[in-house]
Amino acid sequence: MEIKKAIILCAGFGKRVLPLTKDRPKPLLEVNNKPLIEYSIKLLNEIGIKHISVNTHYLSDQIKNYIHQNHPSVEIFEEKALLDTGGALVNAKKFLMGDYFLVLNSDTIWQRNYIKSITKLIDTTITKNFLGGLLLCRKDKSFDKALQADFDIDGDFLIQEKKHIYTGFQILHSSLLENRETIPFSVREIWDQLIEEKKITAEVFEEEFYHTTNFEIYNQLQDQKIIF
Repeated sequence: MEIKKAIILCAGFGKRVLPLTKDRPKPLLEVNNKPLIEYSIKLLNEIGIKHISVNTHYLSDQIKNYIHQNHPSVEIFEEKALLDTGGALVNAKKFLMGDYFLVLNSDTIWQRNYIKSITKLIDTTITKNFLGGLLLCRKDKSFDKALQADFDIDGDFLIQEKKHIYTGFQILHSSLLENRETIPFSVREIWDQLIEEKKITAEVFEEEFYHTTNFEIYNQLQDQKIIF
């Protein structure tokens, strides 16, 4: 099955990288002279996603202008009030409905060598009829050594044990959004329900993981010569 749709989460305030985000949204901060959002878009293009969307809130006009100038086919969902990660998906429900879709955090510096694990995650989720799947990484592979673990995996099942880090990549089935209201809530609520029902899987990524966690890590990343 071909995944056709994705959304990149771009609405947050980026408080942990202040003062850089005082007058610029975090997705437009640059690593190796490339805005963070570009790493997300490049990854999605590389894996063949034809329909991409973003959500916006903080300094929304800057992101909208960037998208209009550089990626005019990308759809934009502006949030007048911040809806959190779950509410953002429901707000884009009409765009995302139909089948499986992908969700990317825009503060991960996505790399081409993620694609093998992403492809495996997508294949496992779909062929084994899971409703969701998360891409994880090993804690010792995180560039930010202080980043805390989130989940583990038992066989094919995502479980609530803190061993691996969530990378910011997920696949979900659009049926999960059908009966939800457009109100602020975390997508973690959906994950927790799916974990309880054993309807969510995961894949552990084995390469180094780059994430713009905070101001200090952002500055350290500038010395890494990161390219897609």
